[in-house]
Amino acid sequence: MPVSNALIYKQISEEAYVKMVEASKAGRRPKDDGSEGFILAFDPSHASFKQSMIVVVFTGMWLEAVLHQLIVSKHGEKTFKQYDFKPYREKLTLLGVSDAVLLNDVDDFKATRKELVHEKAYFDSGEIKTAQTEAELAHRIMERISGEFGC
Repeated sequence: MPVSNALIYKQISEEAYVKMVEASKAGRRPKDDGSEGFILAFDPSHASFKQSMIVVVFTGMWLEAVLHQLIVSKHGEKTFKQYDFKPYREKLTLLGVSDAVLLNDVDDFKATRKELVHEKAYFDSGEIKTAQTEAELAHRIMERISGEFGC
């Protein structure tokens, strides 16, 4: 296996995920009247949001690195070069993944990661996303792919 930062990217993503969950829990308290639900406190430092962005970005870096390594090791450099700029779905399909839920999740993840990394504030998609939900998706993808390929 070549020298790679993939494990470091994964560690950064996992550490940020834990911090995101902790920050989200710290900002909640039960409703005063005892009814179901929570009251969310305003966090001027945006700790949970920041950690969520780290999860999304570093999961993307990890996924790119791992898919590169897997495709080259199983199909060779020539095949990887043909797949280099293809969507995650096509790369995973090449590797034998057929789980529709996972393939749909990576499509959604790719769109979110792209919007985050290449922000175009003037071109609002009209869709409201929460960073924590998108980080949950990224974390779930990392767990599933790690389990599938042992990485």
